[in-house]
Amino acid sequence: MEARRIVGWNLRRIRVDQQLSIEELAGRAEVDASFVARIERGAANPSIDVIEKLAKALKVRLAALVEESTLGTKAPRPLRAGRRRP
Repeated sequence: MEARRIVGWNLRRIRVDQQLSIEELAGRAEVDASFVARIERGAANPSIDVIEKLAKALKVRLAALVEESTLGTKAPRPLRAGRRRP
C-alpha cells in the first residue's frame, strides 16, 4: 500500500480513538484543517515535518503514523458532529 494512504489511515484511526475533531488536531499541530482532512483521505502528500507535528499533537511516536500493521482493521466510525442536534 502506498505511504500516503498508510499515514492517512493511521492518522484518522488515532484521532478518532482520542475523540479529536480534525479542527482540534489541526489547531494543536498548527496545520490547516483542510490539509489534515486531505492527509486522512490520502489526497495530500505531507512532509516529514508535518507528520512529526501531527504525531506530537497526538502524543504518539512518529512510527505510529507510518507503520503499516493497522491497515487490516476496520475503518473507525466518524465522530458525532458537534453542531447537530441528536
